[in-house]
Amino acid sequence: MTKKQFVNSKGETWEWEETPEVTKAVARLHETIRELEKKNAPDYGVGK
Repeated sequence: MTKKQFVNSKGETWEWEETPEVTKAVARLHETIRELEKKNAPDYGVGK
């Protein structure tokens, strides 16, 4: 397992362990969002 860390501009630290299950779940989430954008809601998504 890989331990990941992110520090935002406010100095808050986020840490997590990246497991194969987490990686697979995130990939599935991104795929679901891509499918929704194509089918039903072209403006759906984070960061748009």
